[in-house]
Amino acid sequence: MFRLVIFVTLLTAICGYSYFQEKIPNGDFIPHPCKPNFVWKGVGHQNWAGGGPRNQFGKDFLAAGKKWTEELCRKDSDADGKTNGQELGDPNCIWRPGTIPEGTVTGISHPGVCDPWGSPQCMDKNDWVSCEGDEFNCPAIHEEGVMTKELIYPRTNVPAKDTTYVCMGFELPSDGDYHIIATTPIINESRVMHHIGLIACGDDFEVTDTPRECSMGLRGCSALIGLWTLGLPGECFYKEAGIRMGMNGMKRGVLQFHWTNPEMRDDYWDSSGLKIYYTNKLRNYDAGTLMTGQQYLEMPPLSPKIVQQSTCSPRCTKYKFTDTIYITTGLNHMHYLGISQHVKLTRANGTEIMLTHDEHYSYDTPVKHKYDSPVPVYPGDSFETVCTYRSLSRKETAFFGEGTFDEMCFGIFNFYPAQNIRGSRNCVTINDFEMCDFKERHCDFRALYNHSNPETRDLIDKVLDVCSYDGHCRHGCRAVVDDVMRNHECFKDGAAEATTFSRMIQADKDTAESLKFVTAMKSCKCDVESSIEYKPVIKDQLLKENEQKVEVDGSNPQEKPTSSGRQLLFSMYVLSLMLSVAMTGL
Repeated sequence: MFRLVIFVTLLTAICGYSYFQEKIPNGDFIPHPCKPNFVWKGVGHQNWAGGGPRNQFGKDFLAAGKKWTEELCRKDSDADGKTNGQELGDPNCIWRPGTIPEGTVTGISHPGVCDPWGSPQCMDKNDWVSCEGDEFNCPAIHEEGVMTKELIYPRTNVPAKDTTYVCMGFELPSDGDYHIIATTPIINESRVMHHIGLIACGDDFEVTDTPRECSMGLRGCSALIGLWTLGLPGECFYKEAGIRMGMNGMKRGVLQFHWTNPEMRDDYWDSSGLKIYYTNKLRNYDAGTLMTGQQYLEMPPLSPKIVQQSTCSPRCTKYKFTDTIYITTGLNHMHYLGISQHVKLTRANGTEIMLTHDEHYSYDTPVKHKYDSPVPVYPGDSFETVCTYRSLSRKETAFFGEGTFDEMCFGIFNFYPAQNIRGSRNCVTINDFEMCDFKERHCDFRALYNHSNPETRDLIDKVLDVCSYDGHCRHGCRAVVDDVMRNHECFKDGAAEATTFSRMIQADKDTAESLKFVTAMKSCKCDVESSIEYKPVIKDQLLKENEQKVEVDGSNPQEKPTSSGRQLLFSMYVLSLMLSVAMTGL
């Protein structure tokens, strides 16, 4: 089963990130000009949360080398008659990072927004400022009978590294049947928190009651049921559907955090969490989350445009969808190099529907695409996920992965009814290999993981008897590997590289032997196959032996070779013939 990982990663390189707030006086107390009690976190950007186009102060900050200089302090970026220093509580331009500004926070104003707000002289200058509320708007959470449960981490030290995934298990209400209808974040340390995901786990999953690093997920937990990421106030599910929880649904879940700590500080502590809203007044449908996209990415450095694509084919939707599903929301997801993305739905009759289209993608301010009416998707329809990247700032190739400098390409959709998708609710590819193809194969992974299984034992011995796991391509190995790759259901048609190799290493109890097997299978991928190893036959040895024979019986070795001499002569003949064949390529 495809292991779901919630992937929303963050690379801090713009003013919208919290640590840039520390580079200017009172950077974490900048009020929004038209939203009471609302802090403008991305001070240098037009978007209050950060990311996207910079405002004039952000442009001036960038020109100053992203430092608070005297010149920047005395500049009036928003042209409202007050210097940036006056607006930020440093009128004398004496503040330095790590010190307390001389002014008070009560008189702070935004250095990129003209004041007074609403005045005639500022109307045209502030036409880019949005006053629409970003507060969570979900009327259903106020309905009678709606209950809440807070899933909160204990106070935990954030590791001093740029990217950390950490997981903690929680028991969920199971004394009845419920629908989760909404989730909201509980953010304790906004300087490192980038996303929170709630993942459903099987009944046999052993709940971990303390936070621990979990890389790209935990085995036994696969279905995403709740997601918060930077820029989203919460998640409100479609009015006719909810995530099933309780006696006939999910009973255990894992709360996964993604911390981003680019400064690698060791003094951050976090106790964030997720609040779920649920009801025993069940809705008409169970909701679920579908993911499309590409799991093989390779972006060379210094490239102005790189396009990666993935297709969830009609064949896969026919197999995975038992009936029509209805999509209610869509979300694009890439990392820092991503600049645009779309997911297009194509009907069997050729009709095309654009589900998500972010012409200017910003991974720290994701756009949740909502549809006026749920979009039906039929078995036989297809999804095309297209991600575009720019790597001009990179000196090394970027690949698919969870880290800050890795990349991703996914479309994430809420849909109903959940039971209309069988198995994993993901339709993804690894290069051109469609993961749904595994379900149509006769690949017995349980047997493959069991090294005492006779067929598996024969397979491993067949490869290790001929192939080396020490980095050399032995003679005859390529033929053995080609045979396995062509004929074994678990390895043929690209399945080996797409998933089988990694599954064997992850799932096998005998990891050491699995590593040897996989390494041996790959030993001839790039290397040139070695020639046959022969015992050297030395001409001088043959002559010396014949000379000794002449001294003993006076015979002529040219007329009557000895038995030993004949064997050596034959060996030399065979060797010369083999060398001749090898050199001529016959």
